[in-house]
Amino acid sequence: MVEKTYSQKIARMFEIVDYILLPPASFGLFLAVFMVGVSPLIPLLLYAFAGVGFVLLAGYFKHSRGRLADKYVSALWLATAVYNSVLFLPCLYWASTLLQTDTFLDYEGKVDSFGVMLFTFVLGTVFGYLTAIVFALRAFSFERRKKFI
Repeated sequence: MVEKTYSQKIARMFEIVDYILLPPASFGLFLAVFMVGVSPLIPLLLYAFAGVGFVLLAGYFKHSRGRLADKYVSALWLATAVYNSVLFLPCLYWASTLLQTDTFLDYEGKVDSFGVMLFTFVLGTVFGYLTAIVFALRAFSFERRKKFI
């Protein structure tokens, strides 16, 4: 058995994380059906974005098992970095907005535990997306270096 490359190991990690996030994403896509009455553009964008996510998941599946053609590996990692950047930037903006408002204080000026939990969740999401971007770019870098060696 041939040892997996760094890129294949990262693809397997992304695949596992995608399987974990699949049920909440499916629930969100189900709820998007009810938003058609508000604006048909919002569910269409959500389904298009989810479609790209499913294509990336298929790419991770193939690459982690060594069945993805070498010419598509770089595109997989660059698409992953861009895909996660699209989600990273709004979360980063939301975290900065929470920091600039009185989210951590209730109406009496005391520390509000809900505001702290909300900020912790948003900050965790920001770091999750940042981690995904860094790992994707590292895998891309290792794949490019592998071609020159």
